[in-house]
Amino acid sequence: MKVIFLYNKLFHYRIPVWNELAKFCDLTVTYSEGDGMIPENMPVDFKILYLPARRIKGVVIQKTNIRQLCRNYDAVIAYGNIAWLKYSMLPWFNKTPVIYHTIGVSASYGKGFDEHKEWDKIRNFFYSKADALAFYTDYPIKKYEALGIPREKMFVAPNTVAVSPLKETVKKDTLLVIGTLYREKGIQALLDVYKELRPTCKLPLLNIIGKGPDYDVINKWIHDNKMQDLIILRGAIYDITEKAKYFAQALACISPKQAGLTVLESMGCGVPFISTKSAITGGELFNVHNGVDGVVMESENELIKIVKDISEHPEKFTSMGEKAKEFYDNNRTPRHMAQGFWEAIKYVTHKK
Repeated sequence: MKVIFLYNKLFHYRIPVWNELAKFCDLTVTYSEGDGMIPENMPVDFKILYLPARRIKGVVIQKTNIRQLCRNYDAVIAYGNIAWLKYSMLPWFNKTPVIYHTIGVSASYGKGFDEHKEWDKIRNFFYSKADALAFYTDYPIKKYEALGIPREKMFVAPNTVAVSPLKETVKKDTLLVIGTLYREKGIQALLDVYKELRPTCKLPLLNIIGKGPDYDVINKWIHDNKMQDLIILRGAIYDITEKAKYFAQALACISPKQAGLTVLESMGCGVPFISTKSAITGGELFNVHNGVDGVVMESENELIKIVKDISEHPEKFTSMGEKAKEFYDNNRTPRHMAQGFWEAIKYVTHKK
């Protein structure tokens, strides 16, 4: 079966998922933005096609005749962002069945998950025309079922990333912050907790991995407060083997106000993820089962209690990490995400 995946960028973290999907079908993945560069030594088991495009006031228009391209395939999975006009119009006058891959709700660094609902009816209009929908999580299903979309045409391809955890056992005695360093993540709250607890509590070493607009701010704070022995700013690390070493040592990964794919990376490496319930997320935070394989705080005010708990009862968080790894292995590997796509493909091609 020939399947084309119309996407916006050739994200490196999606490649293991597409490789898994390519085990089921003859897969072509397209992209229109970004450089299309693939990390060295990363296998690619699918075809790649670049589709030139331009942005006009936030709207994306490809130069390629997308409908004509899709006639060469048995099924289409399209990036479900209504700003990509040719993808949004695909269900009309198109014989090839169309599946939209979408988060399904508003979510961005400036908007809380499903906080703004003014676009719901417009999304529903376009989504209802598709042959199937593949969501990041099961959260949007009830929303669109209530708006009239049949339940049987909605699937979950759980958003995730591939991991490469360290095989050897090492002592867990650190905390970890990882990702782009910007103020909205709430890293400063964690720094302030470390400063407050230092005189009375034996704290684990805090490794901060990443670069970003707040890198110099954090670096200055560490030196101004003479915390170099307790908080180490490691800079950006992209090599998965190198990152695996830091995850292996970590009792927990903390990001007070942001919970993206690092949630899955942490869980896959056997590290509980800690954030707040109001964190910026694309739904990835829903994978954390509070108190079981991670912690979802009511607010940042709980952070001091959590850090103190980790310091005094590290075995509790090691156990959480084991449960996080079990959940990832059983439910959130790239194979699980690819399987969600494949179920949707089988549905639309059988229907046809």
